[in-house]
Amino acid sequence: MTLPARNSLAVIGAGPIGLEAASAALDRGFDVHVFERGEVGDHVLAWGHVPLFTPWRMNLGPSGRVRLEAQGWTAPDPASMPTGSELVTRGLAPLAGLPGMRERIHTHTQIVHVSRRGCLKGDSIGADQRREFPFRLLARDAGGRESFLHAYSVIDASGVYGQPNWAGDGGIPARGELYLAPQMSYHVDDVRGLRRARHAGKRTLVIGGGASAATVVSDLLELANEAPGTSIAWATRRPASELYAPIRNDSLPARARLYEKARTLLGSADPRLIPITGVVVEGFEFNSATHRYRVTLRRVDDAAAPRIEEVDAVIVNTGFGPDDSIYRELQVHECYASRGPMKLAAALLDSGAADCVTVPAFGADVLANPEPDFFILGNKSYGRNPHFLLETGYRQVSDVIEKLARDQQVHAPA
Repeated sequence: MTLPARNSLAVIGAGPIGLEAASAALDRGFDVHVFERGEVGDHVLAWGHVPLFTPWRMNLGPSGRVRLEAQGWTAPDPASMPTGSELVTRGLAPLAGLPGMRERIHTHTQIVHVSRRGCLKGDSIGADQRREFPFRLLARDAGGRESFLHAYSVIDASGVYGQPNWAGDGGIPARGELYLAPQMSYHVDDVRGLRRARHAGKRTLVIGGGASAATVVSDLLELANEAPGTSIAWATRRPASELYAPIRNDSLPARARLYEKARTLLGSADPRLIPITGVVVEGFEFNSATHRYRVTLRRVDDAAAPRIEEVDAVIVNTGFGPDDSIYRELQVHECYASRGPMKLAAALLDSGAADCVTVPAFGADVLANPEPDFFILGNKSYGRNPHFLLETGYRQVSDVIEKLARDQQVHAPA
């Protein structure tokens, strides 16, 4: 095999962070290619109807913005809050379509595994000499055909939205969940738009106590105002008093409004919304005759008999986690709690920050893994830590591309 050039870089994922990484890498002289198993911005489009908490000025990376403006792109109002769909259609898709970018972005190409050519996971443990063996990537196209690609550097920016957490107690599937998961939802459904027919005039159980669950419950209650007979059961693991605490001097007004509304809904006497707090999910059953679910909920303190809820639909919003199977054969040190890269996970814990806005930026050395020249960036780098911000991801990109350029002796084009 002809070895790849030292400036070869493979980026996994064509979301906001992956595209910024590609743009910044081109600025520094890398031969970069991006591999995306769906379309550009697929994960963002999956919640495309939802406005971001952050304004436009925080949602595009500096390299991508400069590249767009050089081609005559007109920036949206920097203070306005885009929806996910607007971020893709007005930012990410135009960036991906620019000359110099579009021929390097390979959609419907899934990177299934990454290893080192001629070097096993247990070889040369923690040694720099591993970087002399190029990365070997197993790629699969939309037709199922597989091929091998090679590069001397790899950035995994594939995100976490494709790997939702289970609904069951302890983070494992509830009884019946593995079988029924394909027909339930694990995302922020557009219940007033694309998924309206699934929920209008019916009873929906929402499971979860984060921003996603609050968004879905709020939208379902709006749907109930439009479609008589619509009702919601809202199950959370923690008691209402521990959910959606106000953030002092919150710099993200949209988040503050959502949290305030969530607190109001949890204390609401509206008969169309029944909060069920302090419970965990024991099991799911589905009656194929009535097309209804029978969900068993158990009190966290085991103080009462299980509660049974019968509903027409189930939406699980219990968070997401990284798919670490991609880099299983690389020397990646994972945090045993968050499943993010260990050094970054420890730094996040030590920082004591509990808000995405106040989490400090960490340099490339903290983002590094024992595997030389392999970086996990973006939301995936935080594992199950929920405090990631796109602006933070763009800072990661800048630091890591500079480090890779130094280590691989890559020079910016004249």
